[in-house]
Amino acid sequence: MSTTERMYFPMRELAPPFLMQLVVPGEGNIDPDALRTAVTTAAATTPGARLRRHGAEWVDSEIAPAVRVVDHQLSYPALETDPVLTSAIGPTPDATVEVLLLTGAPTTLIFRVFHGVMDGMGMVTWATNVLRALRGEDPVPHLDPIADQELVAKIGAPGKPTPMVPRYRTAVGRGRQRRDRTPHLLRHRRIDAATPGALARVCALLAAETPGTSRIMMPVDLRRHDPALRSTANLALPLFLDIAPGRDWTAIKDQIKAGLLERRELNQLANTKVALVPDPVSRGVLRTTNWLGARLGRNLASATVSHMGRFTAEELAVPSFRPTGLFVLPQHSVAMPLLFGLTEFDGHTELTVSARNGAGIEARLEALLDRIIDLLELSE
Repeated sequence: MSTTERMYFPMRELAPPFLMQLVVPGEGNIDPDALRTAVTTAAATTPGARLRRHGAEWVDSEIAPAVRVVDHQLSYPALETDPVLTSAIGPTPDATVEVLLLTGAPTTLIFRVFHGVMDGMGMVTWATNVLRALRGEDPVPHLDPIADQELVAKIGAPGKPTPMVPRYRTAVGRGRQRRDRTPHLLRHRRIDAATPGALARVCALLAAETPGTSRIMMPVDLRRHDPALRSTANLALPLFLDIAPGRDWTAIKDQIKAGLLERRELNQLANTKVALVPDPVSRGVLRTTNWLGARLGRNLASATVSHMGRFTAEELAVPSFRPTGLFVLPQHSVAMPLLFGLTEFDGHTELTVSARNGAGIEARLEALLDRIIDLLELSE
């Protein structure tokens, strides 16, 4: 188990259910028994979906993820109140991956993953393998038991990690949290455009809306350093982008390219050594980080913005079910005020966000989402 993966365990208590959730709504129906068979088949070649913790190691339990069938429709727009999305993963507390089949219109597949066993691209790989199995195709094997720590040790880090100091503001401001209100918000918007440079444009808008320099965290897929690697484990590290208000999105795009060329994301593994402290200490640090952000507006970063890729209904369709979208619901975090996810699907953009809640935050978040939509639709 890498230090990155250990970092995520305290989050299950502080920001439950602390799951990444890949949502695939569609037209038609999926037979539950066929789905269970496909999940079992895909898990045999994607064993990262069967992991359980054993001390400081991940062990292949050889038990396929559970498939839960629920007659339910998602609770838009306030997804943070949805009883299914907010439920604990099952069937037992040590489970790390689960698949939901929602049979209320529209039929919806949801792949739920504890971040400790997979990163976002690992989750996408797992989900597409299940869809392959549903089509009767052979899943693509991902059998390498390698995560970020081993890969970085192999290829090396070019420099020093970015210092993590809680001093960055956020585009939705700060707001005191109340015990009678949900601590996090979860929202989804569909944008009728597939705008080039969407990630850089969103970063530019967030910086324009934030006092002082913004620090945006962009997860980078480390698999780019070893194209032969086949693993669903945590193989993402952050590239930090410090952005002044008014910086043009094209300059931010160049900033991203420079960071990737210099492989700066590899430096950040050193920051995960904080996970080597006992869990009670880690929980205390995370609670303090949350308080500093919510009450004083001082955050380790202004936001996380990630783009999970481009997809089409044609490549994801299975017999009797044709997807009409695909989007990632980010896990909640007490260490980050905003976590944005972007995907492109058949010419439109899916935008999702998890936000630390607080007094006045919901209205400001909705207004911010409106501005992002206007920006991306007008920039197409």
